[in-house]
Amino acid sequence: MGLDWKPRHRDMIIGGFPWLARIKDKAQAHLQGVLGEYIYP
Repeated sequence: MGLDWKPRHRDMIIGGFPWLARIKDKAQAHLQGVLGEYIYP
């Protein structure tokens, strides 16, 4: 993850749950301190 980090697309479905991959990506980026000023669309 770098300065141009973005989570996976919100239409991706994992285990029958939409947005799960995106939420996981955002949480992981937050814990690693690379989320930055990302706007949550």
